[in-house]
Amino acid sequence: MKPKNTPKITKGDKTRQRILETATILMAERGPDAVSMREISAKLSITKPVLYYYFKDKDELIKAAFIEGTKHIKEINVAIETPGFTLEQKLEKIFSNHLDFIKRYPDMPKCALKIMASPEQGVLASMARDLKQRNRKTLKAMLDRENLPHRGSENILHMISAVITYFMVEARENGVASLQKDLPGRLARLITAGARNMKVVLAILLLTPLLASAAPQALTLDGAVNAALKSNASVVTAEETRRIYKERVREYWGSVFPQASVSLAWTRYLDKPNAAILGAKDANIYTGSLDVNQVLWAGGKVSTGIKMASIYSNASGEQLKTAQKAVARSVKQVYYSVLLAKAMAGVQKESLDLARQHLATIEAQYKQGIASDLAMLRQKVEVSNTEPALTQAQNLYEIGLVELKNLIGMDPEAEIDLTDGFNCGRRVPGDISGLYAAALAARPDYRNMRYQRDLYHEMVSIERAGHFPYLSAYASRQYYGSRESGFAQSPDRTWSTTAGVRLALPLFSGGSVSSRTRQAKLQEGIADTNLRELERKIKIDVKKAWLSMKEASERLDSQGTAVEQAHKALAATEVRFKNGLAGQLDLNDATLALNRAQTLYNQAQHDACSADAQLKWALGE
Repeated sequence: MKPKNTPKITKGDKTRQRILETATILMAERGPDAVSMREISAKLSITKPVLYYYFKDKDELIKAAFIEGTKHIKEINVAIETPGFTLEQKLEKIFSNHLDFIKRYPDMPKCALKIMASPEQGVLASMARDLKQRNRKTLKAMLDRENLPHRGSENILHMISAVITYFMVEARENGVASLQKDLPGRLARLITAGARNMKVVLAILLLTPLLASAAPQALTLDGAVNAALKSNASVVTAEETRRIYKERVREYWGSVFPQASVSLAWTRYLDKPNAAILGAKDANIYTGSLDVNQVLWAGGKVSTGIKMASIYSNASGEQLKTAQKAVARSVKQVYYSVLLAKAMAGVQKESLDLARQHLATIEAQYKQGIASDLAMLRQKVEVSNTEPALTQAQNLYEIGLVELKNLIGMDPEAEIDLTDGFNCGRRVPGDISGLYAAALAARPDYRNMRYQRDLYHEMVSIERAGHFPYLSAYASRQYYGSRESGFAQSPDRTWSTTAGVRLALPLFSGGSVSSRTRQAKLQEGIADTNLRELERKIKIDVKKAWLSMKEASERLDSQGTAVEQAHKALAATEVRFKNGLAGQLDLNDATLALNRAQTLYNQAQHDACSADAQLKWALGE
């Protein structure tokens, strides 16, 4: 029997493989949706027609890269069908195969994780779902043939998925070297032992810290805001203040009801007084009383106090809302700033990649005798000058993450992944005249200031009440007993009951009541002035945010076109440069123009979303 001939690898096969590997690396770094055919061709130093010769469009290239990256899964499905393999050996084979593949292709885990985060309606998401369903069906059929407890197959499938995800995340975060060679065997033994002894839950609990610790916490914009609202000191303080004033309402209501008290006293004469003057006195005297008092009229103090307590409670509620909205705005703006820093790091990385690609082109021309050593030296300097900008951008991104984690009360060492982008919407602000009224109706700080003015108005009534009579009713049940020794017994004790009405009429207080009344009126006037000033400030806030939103929206529209044009200009300049029709200065100028256009576009995205957050805050939303 003749041995099968090994298929000959042609030059075209090598080129196709290079294209797939390069596309995988770029998609791993930036995600499938963010990679263009132009970037792939520039990275490979080939023309677009050559690229389109092998793949008719980007979707076909992505599909081919996906298929290439999942070949090992078919190998696994064949391997686990080997007769005589135990469940532990099959699981170890699955884990080992994935680990070996990750070590051979270290960029694949990044690409796979980007695919997981791609839009659900995208071509990759659809392919990934189909592959997952087919693979799950194959694995379940294999597990169903094992003698497992109830739901054992389902539990093990979940664990297989968790382990593979852990491999990818750990390889992305800490490198493939962090994954020990014996890890597949240890995990296979642990899962198998748990399944055989109906303790899969225990195995999951043992594995969860290992698997979950490596995965960064996904953090949406709303999630960041909610976390900050739970831990921010100003919000917590405002919440406690609101509770205090709710209790104050109950306190003032207490003055409406009768006040009752009991008093008891025992007195002993250590040295008796002169009996001829005061009469004979027993050594021990016992007294007691039950007293009840009820305010009938106090010049409006009681009702006004209750009203003031209610106003305090409402004002504290508005203070809480003010703190919450301020924190939400701050978190949103910091979140957008971190997104901007991340985008700027991406721009700088692309600029560095372009500079290195251009250096490779010039070096190739130098070897052919087309470019001079001076041109090559200049481009090396260009690469060196671009590297610090990337380092600085990445550092700004990390600092921004620390600031965000501090704002929402997270540990600075916690790993987070911002899953939202600049998706604040592209709304264009409407007519500003209507926004003023909306802001005054919705802003909690404005309502709080109105409550403050109302408080001082009631304070005037409280102080003025000092001029009015004070009328109250009282009743008292009293006990009196005396005895030379021991406790008083009948007939040495007596009871009495009294009741009456008290009227207190202030005649002269040295002018203190009038002075406090005038102070309260002055404070009421100040509060009214502050309210009008806040109204003017709110209009200014709305106007500034409205202008910023309008300007950022217009700038975003124009910059989107500028980036597209800069990409085309650079591509044309690269072609001209390779054909000797453009100089190195033209190439670097086109690269710089693209960098600037992308920078301005990212800045416009950030400014639009930041202005949107500011406008929502100014409108009290």
